Amino acid sequence: MARLIGLIFQNIMRYLLSKLSNGVKDNQNDIILIIGVILISLISFGAGCLYEANFPSPAKLDISDVSQIEKLTTQLPNKKKSETEKDLQEQKSEALQIQIIGNKNSKVYHYPWCSGAKNMREENKVFFNSIKEAQEAGFRPAGNCPGL
Repeated sequence: MARLIGLIFQNIMRYLLSKLSNGVKDNQNDIILIIGVILISLISFGAGCLYEANFPSPAKLDISDVSQIEKLTTQLPNKKKSETEKDLQEQKSEALQIQIIGNKNSKVYHYPWCSGAKNMREENKVFFNSIKEAQEAGFRPAGNCPGL
């Protein structure tokens, strides 16, 4: 990458020198334009480096150790694992303020980004504020919607 930038810069300098040899006054506008493009490029590159330096890469969650997850879920009082997972999903959807979209004909609910919700006719859509609300209305989760 650095070599490519070096070659580009070298070609630009050759062009500038050839223009200078023909006379500065005749090519003054071209020279100013080229210098401006170079400066803007360098400033943009530097700003991008500074921006990236201020935001560290996001931490990666290691979920390969299933025993730790199981240990945490078994420590919860008087709840089965499946109930705990449902509670976590409900809390997740409530925290993110996700609307749940149900199909009034099939009685199935989806997340808005699922293909079932996207392909559903508008007149068949029923909106819920949470998974719990959809289940209380007699709807079941979609089988093709990840996370339900």
